[in-house]
Amino acid sequence: MSHDFFAHFPTQPSQALTDYARDVAFLQSRYLFVWRDGKVQMAYCTHCRETYPLGVGKDTFRHNDQATCRQCGSTCVVKHRGRGRKHLIDVAYIVWYEKSVIDPHVVVATWYYAWRDYSGDYHNVETQFEPRARYVFVPVRGGSMMRLDWSGEWQPRRNVHPLPVGAMGWHAIDVWCSHESIQTAVAGTPLQYSGWETYCDQYNTLLTFFDLACRYPCVEYLTKLGFGNLVIAKLERQRTYGAIHWRGKTMEQVFRMRRGDVNAFRKLAATIEPLSLYSYHLWRRLSWNVSPDEAHFLRQLCQPHYWRQIEARTTLASEVEIAKYLFKQVRASTYHSVTYALIEWHDYLRHCEELGIPLTSKRVVFPSNLRDVHDKMMRRVQIKRDEGLNEKIQARLAELEPFSYTDGPFLIRPARSVQELFDEGRALHHCVGSYAARYACGETDLFVMRLVSAPDTPLCTIEMQGHVLRQARGERNRPLHEDEQTFVEQFVRHVTHGRKRHRRQPKAS
Repeated sequence: MSHDFFAHFPTQPSQALTDYARDVAFLQSRYLFVWRDGKVQMAYCTHCRETYPLGVGKDTFRHNDQATCRQCGSTCVVKHRGRGRKHLIDVAYIVWYEKSVIDPHVVVATWYYAWRDYSGDYHNVETQFEPRARYVFVPVRGGSMMRLDWSGEWQPRRNVHPLPVGAMGWHAIDVWCSHESIQTAVAGTPLQYSGWETYCDQYNTLLTFFDLACRYPCVEYLTKLGFGNLVIAKLERQRTYGAIHWRGKTMEQVFRMRRGDVNAFRKLAATIEPLSLYSYHLWRRLSWNVSPDEAHFLRQLCQPHYWRQIEARTTLASEVEIAKYLFKQVRASTYHSVTYALIEWHDYLRHCEELGIPLTSKRVVFPSNLRDVHDKMMRRVQIKRDEGLNEKIQARLAELEPFSYTDGPFLIRPARSVQELFDEGRALHHCVGSYAARYACGETDLFVMRLVSAPDTPLCTIEMQGHVLRQARGERNRPLHEDEQTFVEQFVRHVTHGRKRHRRQPKAS
């Protein structure tokens, strides 16, 4: 197998590869080495390989400056030849495509590690190439790969991988792929019209693309018809839900649908994803003849997370009934997606269960205006929940009201209800409302601060634990002003004195 595999490759890098490496991959690897010959500064260009004088007197070119070679016009980096060049080695990875030398219908590619070494004699430096991975792409059969492992042995890899073994730190080294070499390699082969140009920007080396295009010729038709998203999903190894028959020979076979529906999906091609096709097949299996537009719109319901929510409610209605209802709600309201409508419907049903409303009637299960009924039901649930907390808060007021305090322009008193806490948080733009349950259970004490002249207008909110001040904040959590801070300190002393006096009082016998 190894012998047959390597027979596809030339024994030496081609002149075209050498030129590409010199003029593209190593375009920045051009140097002017300078030195002095008496008072004259001399230069040697590694590109044109010419030696010439620069001038007399002070340095014309300085070490590490960029300069233009006066012989060939190349942009070069200036290096003093006498300075250390121990690590002056430029490296790059180059992916190069060619035709097989034994079968003109087969395309091959090699991942080269390439370098130019200026650490020794910098005259006549040539690009050196070491193949790290090789690929053979046979139409219909697919791609195969051999890689150079750490021991120096070539080993087959089960699947085509876009990176070779031994490319440790590869992301720190430039990776180049000659698309001109691809154009030459695929000319006259079944891959010529595969649409590879569409994917150049996203998949620079195109190695996994050609493997896919060889295995599944339908990639060509999908690309030409604008269904590139489906090809990308396969390349990215995303879930395709079995919605595409990749070995189909016609678009009807690939999509498993009539030509008319294929053409309808083409109008949506820019946004179509495998889930859109899966949605089409799923609803039709459930005896709902959705159109391609409807299937695409409903696709998110077919994701496992949302589908489980639908299945959890199939004791109330079938999947199709639920989907049709949600679809209708989205069209009739301002829901931006069908999954958002599903979430609100699910919340509405939970609210009904919490309030003890029986879900035995279709009219209750499927209210005509979901958004309106959901909001009303949510308010009823909140009122029910608040009633329990308010009862506990009212019980606490007998303990906390004695700590109410006023002096000068300010007053402080305990918060009197859940609604007041939420109103306080809304007015001052902070989160005191989220403390309601802890306040009701006695885990913390919440007080509101007002101006005596405006006792109903929120000013500051104070949290205490016992006689310890935990926090005091004004609007948008601002710190207290100086006069407010002084008043709060007086209030804390008032609370401390009150609690100490309460502890000294004898218990009733």
